[in-house]
Amino acid sequence: MEITPECIPCLLGRVLFEAELCAPHRAAEAMRYGLAALHENYVPGANSAEVATKVHRRVYQTLGCEDPYAGLKERSDMVAASLLDRARDFIERSDDRLEAAVLVAIAGNVMDFGIPGHDDPEQLRSDLDGILGQGLHVNDVGRLRRMLGPGRKVVYLTDNCGESVLDRLLVEELRSTGAMVVGVVKGAPVLTDVTMDEAPRAGLDKAFDEILTTGMFAVGLDVKRMDDRLRSLMGSADVIISKGMANYESLSDAGIGPIIYLMRAKCRPVAEAIGARKGDNVAKLCV
Repeated sequence: MEITPECIPCLLGRVLFEAELCAPHRAAEAMRYGLAALHENYVPGANSAEVATKVHRRVYQTLGCEDPYAGLKERSDMVAASLLDRARDFIERSDDRLEAAVLVAIAGNVMDFGIPGHDDPEQLRSDLDGILGQGLHVNDVGRLRRMLGPGRKVVYLTDNCGESVLDRLLVEELRSTGAMVVGVVKGAPVLTDVTMDEAPRAGLDKAFDEILTTGMFAVGLDVKRMDDRLRSLMGSADVIISKGMANYESLSDAGIGPIIYLMRAKCRPVAEAIGARKGDNVAKLCV
């Protein structure tokens, strides 16, 4: 997805947010270096996720902090774990377990901090039922269902901590069809995303048939830097499940598919690009 002017204040707001999390005394310096990286890379046609990757890499180096969000990520996992029974009950009571599990996984996508209006993991306790009650505004779950079954391979691109705890319920439904599900986590700490270090805390090591990393520091997934194993896995999948906006931003113009994007559309540019409205729950299949 091409970066838009509206992406700029959001990106810089995240820079300030992470500076205040781990090194407030370096906030001004982080903003200066973040602005410099933005100036260098904000050119016509630039991919929004690639620009964000370069900005955050520079900022992390400036802050001297490998994982500014570490504390928030741990709290997010704890909150999500406490909501598992509520989420599972929602799926059990549903007439369509797969659609309900997709909706649960999307509800977890609000645990994405540094975006205006998203700054406290505890918020999901009060918001969960309302989000589930909204249903899916873009609903391609029926098409996803036809891609599942014995012998099928699903690649599951994870997103945020906390969210990934609730992803387990969707992975259970996918595997119950007989499909093999391979999870992919980040290769290095970036924003609030899951890495291999957090995977066991979220129960992902037991949820997936196999789990591997992107092998890189990247907002979303930089397809140009994938290793041969991940490239082969993505190419051989019957369907790729992509969680969150950053994965959409990085993959929507990469020619990869079939891929179903599961997200809460938290900003107008992404919502419009995927054919939704800000605040919509989206399950959009692209082939």
